[in-house]
Parts: sequence; structure tokens; C-alpha cells
Amino acid sequence: MKNRFAVILTLVAAVATGALAGTFLNSPEPSFWARLSYGTSMSDGEYLFDSVADIVPGASDSGAFKAAGALVQGTVVDIEPGIAFASDDSAGGSAVVAYDSPDAAMRYAGLVVRVDKVLAGRLGQGYADGKIRVQVEQPATTTLAELKESIGTAGTGLMFVHNLAERQQLLGRPVTDAAQLAYAQSVYTPIGEGLFFEESAGSPVIAPLMDGQRAAQLLGYAYVAEDGDAEPAPSPTCDDLIDPCYTPTSKPSATATSVPAGGTEPANTTPPSLTALRTTLVAAACAEGTAVDSSSC
Repeated sequence: MKNRFAVILTLVAAVATGALAGTFLNSPEPSFWARLSYGTSMSDGEYLFDSVADIVPGASDSGAFKAAGALVQGTVVDIEPGIAFASDDSAGGSAVVAYDSPDAAMRYAGLVVRVDKVLAGRLGQGYADGKIRVQVEQPATTTLAELKESIGTAGTGLMFVHNLAERQQLLGRPVTDAAQLAYAQSVYTPIGEGLFFEESAGSPVIAPLMDGQRAAQLLGYAYVAEDGDAEPAPSPTCDDLIDPCYTPTSKPSATATSVPAGGTEPANTTPPSLTALRTTLVAAACAEGTAVDSSSC
């Protein structure tokens, strides 16, 4: 009887262990961009533009907004520590601390991007060995090690970027601290939160740094909130320390299906493919005369 009871317990334990293992195996790990999500639409003045056309290199200023230095297609291959600040007011001169310091209140990691092609504009300082590092905020709730674990799900994307030191100079806010200047010269900042990624081949693009409604507005599809989505974030307010308020321009959208204010929502609820978006953005760059490959115009 004892042996029989022991066998039964062993079988129950095996079934339970197998079921638990199956649960873990069948539970997908969060994607890289899901882990990186840190409260999108906290744009700090980055949304001062009307359409994707305003971000394209060479586009004229849209009020206070200035276009990107380059449009590139690339693949995220790694993430590295970047710079950390003792407070969340890095623009106000917060002290720089070690990246892994417990005193760090804000950390900016660097996405290591293999540049497959420069589509428009030019890359400046910090472009070496066919790679750039794109600055993104690391969420306080996610470790760099966790982000590295999921880097294979980041995918290939189209990125509006500008070397950080060159961008600050352009905006009239040159970096003067020697240590911060060396860092700024080595990284790129995403302009207008303009990163658009294809997480897997053939999948629709995502805009991981934008909130869903803003991405839909710019890319020309109807936004459908997923279950559990938070309420839409309020529109960013003007910040005189970053960018003054602006008057919307009448510049046409680079996205043919974009909806003007007061217009009708598009019927399509699917974001474009990376190929379709690239065609749209290259056409906009051709109109500005900044497309690298003139034969594509």
C-alpha cells in the first residue's frame, strides 16, 4: 500500500511539474519594446509638429520644431548603459552619477543600432563601424540585463535621429560640460519620438515611444484601444525651458491617409508595413531634396 501511495504521489508531482513547466513555456516573455515602455507621450515638447513630413531632414521649421538630422533604416543589436542623473531634471543641470549608482534618478541607455541604410540627411559625430547609439530612457522598473535578454525582439526600423551634441547646438543650447559633451557627441537622440519598428518580418510597424493615438494620427490609421489600455495622456503643455508654444503649420502630411483636424477617421485600423512607410518617408525626403539615393525619387 505504501509503495502504491508513493507511486501515486510521484505521478501527481510529475503532472503538476509538467503543467507548471508548460505554463511557463506557453507564457510569452515581454517583447523588448514592452519592457522599455516608460510612459509614452511624455514628449517634452517633441510633438510640436503636424505630420511625419515635418520630421524629415530638410523640412522647414514647423513653429518651434526643427527637423531631424537623418532618417535611417537599421536594426537594434544591443543596448548599453549611457548616462545617469541624480534627478529627473537632466535639462536643468542635474549632477551626473554612475549609471549603476543607487543615487541615479534617471538613466538614459543607448540602443546600439546597425545602420542598414541612410535614407535621408546625414549622420554626423558618433557614427562609427556602421553603427549609432540612440538614446532612450531606461524605465526604473526594468533592469538593463532584462532589456538585453529581450534585445532579439526589437527588430528593424526607420528612425529619425540627430546627434545629441549637434542637436543641442542647433537649438541654441550647446553642451558646455566636458564630460556631458563627450557623451552627447557619441549618441543620437530620436527626433519627435520618431522610431518606427517592425518587430518581426512582415508585421505592421509600431511606434514604441509614442502613445497609440499619436502614432495612429501620424501614420494614418484608426486607433483602437486594447483592453487594459490606460486613458489617453493629455496633450503636452508648452514648456518655455524646452520649446515655446507653436502655431500649427499648413504643411501637408507625408501620409496620404492622415486625417486633418475635424476630418473623418480612416477606416483602416492596421498600421502600415515597414516597406510602405519607407516609401512614404523617402517620397517626403525627395520633396525636400534630402534623399540620399536620388534614383529612388
